[in-house]
Amino acid sequence: MKNEIYKIFEGDFRPGSYIRLGENKNLSLYLGKDDSGKYAFEFRGKYNPIKISSSDVILVAQFKSNDKYTLRFSLENKDLLEYFCTFCEDLFEATKNIKEDSIAYKQLNERYFSWKKLFRPHAGSMSDSEILGLLGELLFMDERMIPEWGASIALNSWTGPEKTHKDFSTENVWYEIKTISSGKNSVKISSLEQLDSEIEGFLIVYDLEKMSPSFNGLKLNTLVQKLLHQMSSSNREEFINKLSLYNYDFSPNYDNFVYSVVGCSTYEVKDDFPRLSRKSIPTGIDKVQYEINLSDIEEYKL
Repeated sequence: MKNEIYKIFEGDFRPGSYIRLGENKNLSLYLGKDDSGKYAFEFRGKYNPIKISSSDVILVAQFKSNDKYTLRFSLENKDLLEYFCTFCEDLFEATKNIKEDSIAYKQLNERYFSWKKLFRPHAGSMSDSEILGLLGELLFMDERMIPEWGASIALNSWTGPEKTHKDFSTENVWYEIKTISSGKNSVKISSLEQLDSEIEGFLIVYDLEKMSPSFNGLKLNTLVQKLLHQMSSSNREEFINKLSLYNYDFSPNYDNFVYSVVGCSTYEVKDDFPRLSRKSIPTGIDKVQYEINLSDIEEYKL
């Protein structure tokens, strides 16, 4: 998803040329290309520099010119330009109202350290099932939680990354998200606690069909980008931290996993819903996994 930063980078920049970003006269932020021709974001000001390590994707450079220092973030991998533009947008939004160089420098460092968790190219360590699971949770956030509750509450309610028993819970309602491959007619419940609650909740089942990489369908990286664009700077930081708990990164490898959304079903989990509970299991049994046949719970579908 191309933002305003991307449109600026589409301009004709020669190596070593920059344009000023934003209208804050107290802060010197620039976009352009470094001397090697890499897309870059620069901050120039008076501050006490600290050591900042580069990532595999973003090269960090600091140097002094006259009485000011320059902090530069350069993109090493052009395939990740859209993500780098979102990163630059976040740096700008996090500092656009700051007047003091030292405070801006600290804020830029903190934002970079958060984003660094996702800039690990070609790691692509998530399995097919993990990709499916994360897609379902992010789809639910995009389609239901953010429109109903707003980004802040949606993020606070999303506890799936922390491996809690419910994927989303807020006020007096909870949601457990399951994603199945098209054609499958059951969902796996991986613990007793996933559907066990004194409070009524909902089981959300997304049905996704895997397509060829050339199909114009749902991709994990694209959905992450879409959600990042919907969030404020502070929300983005929390979102990034939660994504990193899944070992997600901006690997282009994930673009080979393309899906078509066949459907989404919502089931009301109430007293007579077919599920196992802790109180119904004999003492001594610790862990239980089971599957629910979706054909047998049609009466609970909303």
